[in-house]
Amino acid sequence: MVLVPTIESQPQAEPPSPNPPDTNTNTAPQTVPANTPQRDTQKPKPRPRKPIPRKPAQQPVTETPKPEPAKPAPPDNSVQITADVPRAAVQSQRQNTENLLRNSEGKLSHINRGLSDGEQGMLRQARNYIAQSNQALQGGDIERAYNLAVKANLLANELAK
Repeated sequence: MVLVPTIESQPQAEPPSPNPPDTNTNTAPQTVPANTPQRDTQKPKPRPRKPIPRKPAQQPVTETPKPEPAKPAPPDNSVQITADVPRAAVQSQRQNTENLLRNSEGKLSHINRGLSDGEQGMLRQARNYIAQSNQALQGGDIERAYNLAVKANLLANELAK
C-alpha cells in the first residue's frame, strides 16, 4: 500500500510573482510594451544590482604654467611691530644690555692665558654674540640684543675662570 499525503498536509509554496518587489528606488519601473506577447515560461528576472559608487576618472595632468609668486616688498624699516612696553622698561632693558656687553668685553680682553681649541671657539662665539647684540641694539630690537648679551656674558664668565 502506498500512502499519498493529502493536499491539506503539504506545505503550499507561494507562486513566484512575475515582478519581484523592487528595493532599489533609483531605477524607473519596467513597463512591457503592449504588442509584446508575454510568456508564462519566462524565468524570473534577477533583481537589479545596486550601482557601485565609483571615483571619477582622473583628468590627465596637464602642466599649466604657474604664475610666479609675488615678490615680497622690501621691508619698511620705518615701521616695526612691537608690543606695548612702557618706555621705562625698554630703557631699563637697554641699560642692562649695555652693561652686560661692557662686562663681557672687559672679561674677554683680560684673558691672557693660552686657550685650548674649545676655549678659542667659545671666545669667537662670545665675540660673535657681542657683535650681533650691538647690531640688534642699533636696529631697535632690545629683547634680541639683551638675549645675545646674556649669552656672550655667560661665555665670557666661563672663559674668565
